[in-house]
Amino acid sequence: MRWLGLYLRSRRVPAALALAVAVAGLAWFVRADVRLGALTAMLAVVAFGAGLGAPDEALERTGAVHWPARRAVHLGAVAVLVAGLVGARFEPLAVVVRDVAGLLGLAALGAAVLGAAHAWVAPLLWTLVAVLPLLGPSADVRMQVAAWPVQPAATAAALVCALALAAAGLAAYALRGARA
Repeated sequence: MRWLGLYLRSRRVPAALALAVAVAGLAWFVRADVRLGALTAMLAVVAFGAGLGAPDEALERTGAVHWPARRAVHLGAVAVLVAGLVGARFEPLAVVVRDVAGLLGLAALGAAVLGAAHAWVAPLLWTLVAVLPLLGPSADVRMQVAAWPVQPAATAAALVCALALAAAGLAAYALRGARA
């Protein structure tokens, strides 16, 4: 149990959890819609983005620990936690899970490419573009991909885009870790 406590503190999980709970709690006081759901999911994911890297990545790489499995479990736990927090307020749950998976994949890709300190950039930018008033539910596949966080649950292109981002982020982060 001591290892888990140290790991969670080193990944700044208590602070990220407090921020994610606060963001999800604030969402209860605003009229719920798909755009607010996407923004809430993004803010909750971004809260955990800085914890995708260790305080000293070079030191972590020297350890005789199987990090890919631990990194994958870390991402899975964050996904379940954030989907539970955001899904308690917004529906349908399929849209929340899709958004959390895709945004967490973007954050993991950001950590692997840019470093954990900048893991928030990709989910923030994509979500801000998606919630623009000119984007929204559309029959055009390009628009469905560009604005996948705000598409209806039955939109196949949005689901495929989110799953591709989630898989790419999981693979890059689990195998490589955060950029030092």
